[in-house]
Parts: sequence; structure tokens; C-alpha cells
Amino acid sequence: MTVQPAENSFHRGIASLNAGDRLAAAAYFEAALRLDRQYHPHRPSMKYLSYFGLCLAFATNRQEEAVRLCRQAARSEFYNPDVYWNLGRVALLQGNRREAHQAFLQGLAIDKAHAGLRFQIRRLGVRRPPVLPFLSRHHTLNRWAGRMWTQLRR
Repeated sequence: MTVQPAENSFHRGIASLNAGDRLAAAAYFEAALRLDRQYHPHRPSMKYLSYFGLCLAFATNRQEEAVRLCRQAARSEFYNPDVYWNLGRVALLQGNRREAHQAFLQGLAIDKAHAGLRFQIRRLGVRRPPVLPFLSRHHTLNRWAGRMWTQLRR
């Protein structure tokens, strides 16, 4: 059961986020979270938590807290593709492409038509196989050969 004032604040936060005002969006999502916690102190809505974490990462310097909130939301609301989308975007912001890719794939497993998740997967691209497949991707020879191969292709 959603609380109407919290839901209103959430929708205003989405509108602010879409308009590019991330700081205002963070304030709206935080308000939605606080209003929801008044009525559900033991189980607040994870979508509010997830979007608040996303805005923390974008608008402030509280990266660790942002990723923690998004991970918590993804663990609790594992059936919601939006929480995986937010977790992936926060992970990308931190430079953690592996976690971002994993989150986007988990979200797509739930909703294959989610436009945001599909866009992010396309944006990440597909990695080519290592030049020397019998060695790990991170092996020095593979990294060197990959750089040489890329230069030759150019």
C-alpha cells in the first residue's frame, strides 16, 4: 500500500530528475522516503530508496552511501527492474562497469522491454574476446596484444 503524499513527492522527484534538476529530485525522493517511513517504519518502499540513492550519487559526493542504498533496494525488491537500472547507473558513475553490467542484465531478465536498461546495455557495448583466448583477459600479454591489435585496426 502506497502513501499518497509520498507517491506525490516521488512523482515530483521523477519530474525533476527528467528535467535535469538532480538536487531537487534528491530532496523529493528523500521526502517520499521519510513520508513512507512514517506509515511503514519497518518496510519503506525500495523504489524511493533506489531513486534517492541514484540522486545522491549524481548530485552529491556521497558515492558509497548511494551505492549501498541502491544495493539494499535491489536485494529487497529483486523483482523491480527500475532498482537494477538505478544500481547500474550508480555503479557506472563509480567506474564499476562489471557491477553495472550485471545489474542491467538482472533488470533485463525481469523486463526485456525496459527502455532504460536496453539503452544502458547498448551504451556499454560488447567486449571483443581476448586476442589470446588461452590466457585471461587481464594477462599482460593479452593486454599488450589487444592494444597492438586496436592500433593495427585503426
